[in-house]
Amino acid sequence: MRKNTPLNLNLSLNLSLNLSLCLSLCLIAGLFASCKSGTKKSAETSTPESIKQFGLVETWRTDTLLLTPESVILDKKRDILYVSNLNFEPRKKDGNGFISKIDKTGKIIELHWIEGLSSPKGMAIIADTLFAADVDEVVVMDITAGKIIRKIPISGAGMLNDITSDNEGNLYISDTDANKIHKYSGGKITEWLTEGLNGPNGLLFDGERLLVASQGGQDVAEIDIRTKTRTLITTGVNRGDGIAYTGIPGYYIVTDWEGEIFIINPDNSRISLLAPKTTGSNTADVEFIPEMNLLLVPTFFKNCIVAYTLTGK
Repeated sequence: MRKNTPLNLNLSLNLSLNLSLCLSLCLIAGLFASCKSGTKKSAETSTPESIKQFGLVETWRTDTLLLTPESVILDKKRDILYVSNLNFEPRKKDGNGFISKIDKTGKIIELHWIEGLSSPKGMAIIADTLFAADVDEVVVMDITAGKIIRKIPISGAGMLNDITSDNEGNLYISDTDANKIHKYSGGKITEWLTEGLNGPNGLLFDGERLLVASQGGQDVAEIDIRTKTRTLITTGVNRGDGIAYTGIPGYYIVTDWEGEIFIINPDNSRISLLAPKTTGSNTADVEFIPEMNLLLVPTFFKNCIVAYTLTGK
């Protein structure tokens, strides 16, 4: 015969067991919550990569023999610089434009190296060939011979402005007045992009994207090379002109033609490094030499190239 447990004893045992179970569950839940809380706190206290601080210090300037210099480019093979001189009129086909040669110390080697252009602006180099955007045509020049090979007219062009080349030898040419970007590939010119542009000027091929500085939009944007999707990077660059890569991941130089130099940071923030406009100097299509930390700036109406050392900490 089984002996029955009294009712009050059963209740006491059940309450004790339930209390122990509740305490155990609370302890486990507390430990789990503590782990989650710790992970969240760690994420919140992590700090992003700090933005570098830069400055510009003038290193040299050429003689004022140049005639409205608009663009400068380094020929790495020959270790020499070429300067496009539009000779005052940016849209006039007057035949008085030319290309100069200077060295990396600012000495003018040959003022009228290649003549017969009109108002040359942006330039690009592929192998031994120099290309220049010139009003409504692309001028092709033989670097070794120092002469014009041919001129490629672009029908309906307004004012061709800058040129950049990709890794496959294609050229992208901005047309500021017509709001277009043309492409030169396989010996032919096509309209590569005709929508979403507002006074495109400076161009820089940068991997899978094309960077564009606009005079009309006063901004810098990137355009996906494959999809042609435009994404805004930053605003407030006024009459956006030259774009150059500093060689430091994420940092780019952008100029305002009216006379200001900006650096665009990895977080797309914009910082003014220098404002030569306070002394009446423009800042056109620039070149940057990472190995020398040297920024080369055409001054347009001041008729010289100014070199600045990029300082940073």
